[in-house]
Amino acid sequence: TKKEETQEQAELAGAESSAGVADHTQGDPIVIKIAHVSQEGVPIDLASNKLGEMLKEKTGGRITVDVFPASALGNNTELLEQLQMGTLEMAISSVAFLGAFTDSTALLDLPYLFQSNEAAEEVLDGDVGQEIFSNLEPAGFKGMTWMATGWRQLTANKEIHKPEDMKGLKIRVQVASMMGDTVEALGAEAVPIAYAELYTALESGTIDGAENPPVSYYYNKFYKVAPYYVKDRHTYTPGVILVSKITWKNLEKEYQDALVQAAKETQEYNRTAIEEADQKAYEALEKEGVTILEPEDPQAWSQAMEPVYRKYGGEYLDLIEKIRQIR
Repeated sequence: TKKEETQEQAELAGAESSAGVADHTQGDPIVIKIAHVSQEGVPIDLASNKLGEMLKEKTGGRITVDVFPASALGNNTELLEQLQMGTLEMAISSVAFLGAFTDSTALLDLPYLFQSNEAAEEVLDGDVGQEIFSNLEPAGFKGMTWMATGWRQLTANKEIHKPEDMKGLKIRVQVASMMGDTVEALGAEAVPIAYAELYTALESGTIDGAENPPVSYYYNKFYKVAPYYVKDRHTYTPGVILVSKITWKNLEKEYQDALVQAAKETQEYNRTAIEEADQKAYEALEKEGVTILEPEDPQAWSQAMEPVYRKYGGEYLDLIEKIRQIR
């Protein structure tokens, strides 16, 4: 019949137009949840949504991604536990929380290790970053790519130009952290305070300062109670896109490949976005009257860290020296 002929021609045309193109539309739809603790609308959240868009596009709509920002599914530790159990498919975690699964991440937290964004990216995208990913696999995580979150830098209620200016200041840190030893190596007192209490502690004078990336410092309005921002670039704390190994094993090879490619493109998007966000934050902070300082003699700050390097980086001293030479 004419109707059958028309249908057959349509099918043939469709087959010809899709020749050589993988058909991702067959089978049940796949929904992937990705969660993180950052606020909605900041670069990490924007990157999560970008990943979802690209993965949907690369799989012809077969895979869709639901994003859960702002600790909606739990804090960093809880998200990692959910990945291990397979109840959460993906997460973006701070590298600081991966130390429980491999000692090699401690290397990345060492203060004044990286000289620039480019140096950090070269190390993370190279053998060092891949080795850390390999070390995470036995714990149930598949590392996809490293994400930029902005340099952690000092904030205070007074001007700071050199290490001597830190003497006697009370600086907020996480409990029992490398940052605590970093602060004390500079002559300040490390005060463990929950992040949720940071603004109040600065406002009341319980502490004199803290350390935050510029975007976080601006969005949380810490500048109102600590109006000096010191661009000391002490820590390049990367985030990482993780996939549950349970999820990874259940994905067909073509979808694994699509996820790898989408993650790589998300990384490129993220690095550009964080640079733009940092620049906008600095401009906004200047309008708010914040004093933005460049530390004098960066070498003096770095040299003060020798006790920290001996304590946390003893087994990586050769590698550390190589990294510090990368500009």
